[in-house]
Amino acid sequence: MTIRISKDAAEDLASATRYLAERNPRAATELVAEVLDLLERLDEGIFEGPEQQLRGGMLVRSWPLPPYRIYYRRRGGVLEVMRVYHQARRPITR
Repeated sequence: MTIRISKDAAEDLASATRYLAERNPRAATELVAEVLDLLERLDEGIFEGPEQQLRGGMLVRSWPLPPYRIYYRRRGGVLEVMRVYHQARRPITR
């Protein structure tokens, strides 16, 4: 399968990484590694998160990676990562 990261998800991860890098560069590196590891495992299709609807109406699945939640969907042979969203922020699901 192929992993495709949306512009919003890439911006989410870049923002989180910049924030952490200013305070703890090692934590920033570890976050990126943990996200990539989770995406590879999701891509393998061994497990699925619950289905949810984003405020914009899109149906997605999600999986926690505290304090973040990864929102994704599968289309054809592609795992599309829609958001890497901090769970303390305002919910993006209905």
